[in-house]
Amino acid sequence: MFFQDGDNDINNEIEYICKIIFEVLKTPIFFLDNNNDIFFSMSYEHALNLILSNKKNLFTNMFSDRNSYSFPMVKSTNFYENYFAVSLKKDDIFLGTFIVGPSTYSLITAQTIDKIISENNIPLSYKRDLINFYNSIQVIDYSRLINASLLLHYSIYNEKLKAATVIEKNSSLKDVVLKIENDNKNILSKNRQNLFFHHSPTREKFFLQCIREGNKEDLLQYLTIPEDGEYGILSDNPLRNQKNFFICCATIATRAAIDGGLEPELAYSLSDSYIQNMEYLYEVTDLLNLENKMYCDFADNVLKFKKLSYSRSIIVCQSYILKHLYEDISLSELAQFVGLSKKYLSGLFSKEVGITLSDYIQKKRIEESKHLLTSSNYSILDIGTWLGFHDQSHFTRIFKKFTGTTPKKFKEGKIPTVPEIMINDV
Repeated sequence: MFFQDGDNDINNEIEYICKIIFEVLKTPIFFLDNNNDIFFSMSYEHALNLILSNKKNLFTNMFSDRNSYSFPMVKSTNFYENYFAVSLKKDDIFLGTFIVGPSTYSLITAQTIDKIISENNIPLSYKRDLINFYNSIQVIDYSRLINASLLLHYSIYNEKLKAATVIEKNSSLKDVVLKIENDNKNILSKNRQNLFFHHSPTREKFFLQCIREGNKEDLLQYLTIPEDGEYGILSDNPLRNQKNFFICCATIATRAAIDGGLEPELAYSLSDSYIQNMEYLYEVTDLLNLENKMYCDFADNVLKFKKLSYSRSIIVCQSYILKHLYEDISLSELAQFVGLSKKYLSGLFSKEVGITLSDYIQKKRIEESKHLLTSSNYSILDIGTWLGFHDQSHFTRIFKKFTGTTPKKFKEGKIPTVPEIMINDV
């Protein structure tokens, strides 16, 4: 291992490792000594969950057996916080533990915070503090978290561990996996006894083909044909069963739409929107109707995309723009990304899309601003600034160019019947 003899040397190296990991991950890091005291820590001002403010107790309970492990440990709290820990041993003597976190696997929304407050009986007065807390911590997916733990382990022991090994050692699913195997056999046997058979994949393949082709007419006709089998049971609760099935359908419909040429980010966003709103329905019939609407929506979007008949370069260019609306986008940057000269890309874009690149970027930013104006409480100035407009006057002028009204009037619902300037929709 890299640690030198002498307490001062070890302390200095603990501090050095903490600083490096903190700078790389932008995530708090702590060193808990063998007496369960926090010997060293680095964190941000708001990266503190007031509900779990006693870090010593949290870490002691979460990693109670940390001195017995020779591999990184990954743990989570009821607040969707994730931590990983790597124990420090020298000559088989346990010295303490590096603990990195909190981070989250995905962004924590206001709705999720409301759920956390409700499920944990937290006073509503904590909501603002929780919002500040979740806004201050990093989003690190499971794969990156495992790799970060491997890096910390390697920096201490100069030992290369495999990610699959660490994932397996952190798994507590052995009993669940065994139960799944037994349940699978039981379900097969029961289905055979009751002459229960799953639906044919032919119907599913036809649905997906209609979506790939943007063929809503055939899709609607096929939706009226009775099933040729039964769908599986994904939950004992009928409503939850249908919601789970809806999520499965949204997933495969998204893949089919992407295969049909729909821009992936648009397809994923459409899927997310349907799944999120589906959760607010409480009638199986409503879920079935929304499922059919979702299929048709994907088919419509694919058809709209196919009618545009853009070249691959323009599709890639548009995709890049949609992903970077909140950043500066230059012609040089786009040309380099697409692999064309600036002059050729500019001319090709105008020829195929019907408007200039700069107008297209402005148009998409205005569409984004319209959504923010009607779905959030952000100020007009903030929205304009985030989307790259120089000032509120510039934002208002461009907004009026594409909508025929001002951001203020649009936010108030005073939308003109016909825009002052019409530009081809793309």
